[in-house]
Amino acid sequence: MSNGYWPCPFKGFHFCPDGVAGSKGIPRLMTHIKSHHFGSDDRKDNLRRAIAEDPNLFTSVCEALRLSEQWLCWECMCLHSFRRGCHHENRLVRFVPTEVGEMGFIVGVPRPCTVSEVSPSGEVCVDVALLDRVFSLPIKTVKSIPFSCRMAFAQALTTALDNVVAMPDSVDAWIRLLLLPRCTLRVFTPVSRQDKRSGNRKNGQCLSIQRALSQWGDREGFGILIQSLFAQPVKEGPEGFVTPQDNRENHTT
Repeated sequence: MSNGYWPCPFKGFHFCPDGVAGSKGIPRLMTHIKSHHFGSDDRKDNLRRAIAEDPNLFTSVCEALRLSEQWLCWECMCLHSFRRGCHHENRLVRFVPTEVGEMGFIVGVPRPCTVSEVSPSGEVCVDVALLDRVFSLPIKTVKSIPFSCRMAFAQALTTALDNVVAMPDSVDAWIRLLLLPRCTLRVFTPVSRQDKRSGNRKNGQCLSIQRALSQWGDREGFGILIQSLFAQPVKEGPEGFVTPQDNRENHTT
């Protein structure tokens, strides 16, 4: 906001030269967006393509939505209050307030990004390329979830499934669901002879899963888990590295 005016995130689109929506605050801005930028299907399609390709525009739109306490349905490009759903022919799309981060304000599309890698700060570009990279890794997961970890995993799985149900067209939601087991149920790798003892190995496996599940729901923690996947050794090496035989023995039963 500058001098009582609220800039429109769609400045430059549809003959909106300066991007100023008026001096009556965020309600005036949202009225401007609905009537001017979302006034026709052609304009909606134009903005849909732009938002999907421009990370800065995506962020600007989400900030306006946050301030107005509204969310945008990606499928029909309609604005709604947080408590209201968007009715479609065969389903109801809802805003998911538990989704941390700016992607939650535009339901049905992830934030666009230019690279499929983890930044030093832990931010992850969640796209199909990331899924391909993770599934190309030789990662072993447990055959049976330890009893003490089942409740926490069930809660994480329920949240991931709820996000997919709420945003069935969201690539981000689907990829996070598919990556959940690989990020949280990896086979524990002993790093010493003491760790390789049966009891210690089982305790280490439980602690490893519990630690991963505690990180999973956090935006930064998700990036840390992805980084740890790429840091896994892929070849036999000195003691402490996983060999094919160790992988078979380390599965929790």
